[in-house]
Amino acid sequence: MLGEIGTASAERGGWSQAAEFAGLILDAGWAWAATAVLAGWWVSRHARPAAGMLHGALAGGLALGFATTAYYGAELLFNGSAWWGVETRFWLIASVLLGPPLGVAGAAIRLPGPAGVVAALVVPAGGALQMAVLPPPAASLMAEPVRWSTWIVAVAAAGFVARGFLGRDAVASPAGPGRGPLGR
Repeated sequence: MLGEIGTASAERGGWSQAAEFAGLILDAGWAWAATAVLAGWWVSRHARPAAGMLHGALAGGLALGFATTAYYGAELLFNGSAWWGVETRFWLIASVLLGPPLGVAGAAIRLPGPAGVVAALVVPAGGALQMAVLPPPAASLMAEPVRWSTWIVAVAAAGFVARGFLGRDAVASPAGPGRGPLGR
């Protein structure tokens, strides 16, 4: 669409490079996991914890199922590829299996204490793990910027989670050390 078919990666324009950067981010497993976590977090905002976990599981599975269907539907429209191939079935099954636990992680972010912290670290840890184990293909000119961007965002997000956790503890016990919840 940008008229750069057959052009070497290094000679492509800024829009092509930006599209490649976005494509590598959106093709990352951690970004898909973040979709399910975000869906679980969003639907559980006003629910009690137990109901929020159930809502989160359902939302995580549905979000990944719909995203996978949309992805392969777009592949069908733009590339004319087969709709119901092995790859489509694999990722739909993975969506159904992995979406609910990721949605529960999103709902669990609101929980106090270590459970909420661990849940909030799922996506940053997943991003860091993917960049360490399965980084973007080195043939791409945008592979290195995507790798560094993901690492920086993962570390910053972990820092924000740690800061929020430490801030929550300070707010949760204003009475000070050694004093009970009633201030005695």
